[in-house]
Amino acid sequence: MTRLLVAVCVALISCGVQAQAVFPSKPVRVIVPLPAGGPGDFVARLYAQKLTERWGKPVVVENRAGATGTIGADAVVKSAPDGHTLLFTPDLPIAMAPALFKPPYDPKADLLPLAAVGAGVNALFAHPSAGANTLAEFVEAARRRPGALTFSSAGNASPAHLCGEMLKKAAGIDLTHVPYKGAAPAMTALLAGEVSLFCAPIPAGLPHLRSGKLKALATTGESPAAQMPEIKPVAESYPGVMVAVWYGAFAPAKTPASITAAIRSDLRRVFDDADTKARIAAAGVDAVWMDDKQLAAAIDRDLVKWTRVVRESNIKVD
Repeated sequence: MTRLLVAVCVALISCGVQAQAVFPSKPVRVIVPLPAGGPGDFVARLYAQKLTERWGKPVVVENRAGATGTIGADAVVKSAPDGHTLLFTPDLPIAMAPALFKPPYDPKADLLPLAAVGAGVNALFAHPSAGANTLAEFVEAARRRPGALTFSSAGNASPAHLCGEMLKKAAGIDLTHVPYKGAAPAMTALLAGEVSLFCAPIPAGLPHLRSGKLKALATTGESPAAQMPEIKPVAESYPGVMVAVWYGAFAPAKTPASITAAIRSDLRRVFDDADTKARIAAAGVDAVWMDDKQLAAAIDRDLVKWTRVVRESNIKVD
């Protein structure tokens, strides 16, 4: 009898180990808390395609936008912690939303960072009517006409809004914020000369820069951007004014370490693929890798930064 019990226990343990080791065992859902289109959605879909090829199981992207990305993030938090539902997102619902309001989850306790696979910066694009070819000229124009120059954003408390508020404080200038319902109308307003400035993703403004419809005054990274290396970062003139976004993958808390390690390993393999890097670069995204610990540290830094910016600018969510 004892030998029989031991044999049964060994068999059960073996089955459990095998069940845990088989991943994925069904289609994987990747939730993107953004509308379709745009750099974040592109990166998620590219990785979904590559992981489908590696895993032999469909990896399906589902867009769940709204509430600064927190609707999609919360859906992942509430999913089974088995690796079959993942969040692929920029920093918006992880490091920025908690600085603005209390989301229905704790971004540090309820989500496990897997890795970041890309990064991007914005640029300050100005309409020619602002009369500035450089950031210094724009700041001087703003000082001559306090409140006359305007900047657009994709909405109140959006990244472009926070970027404009950071510039106002650092440069000691008065700019008028004009929020729009999305990045597309904010860019349209800039092209029409309805506003003076828009802090936008570089890929969104680059065609208009090349056609002469817009001026690029500065980029918002720590160093010059690969897409426009001749344009200096804002931080060279005003240290601390940086708006850099990362694109990361997350799993629900309590997902087994063996599964998260396997996913991270495959994310790295996709990241190292030459075709992945070429397509990422063509989309205007920098291939930047952060493992789980590095991504967690970046989240901590960004939470502190955006909380300070929101407090100092007295930004309120609509």
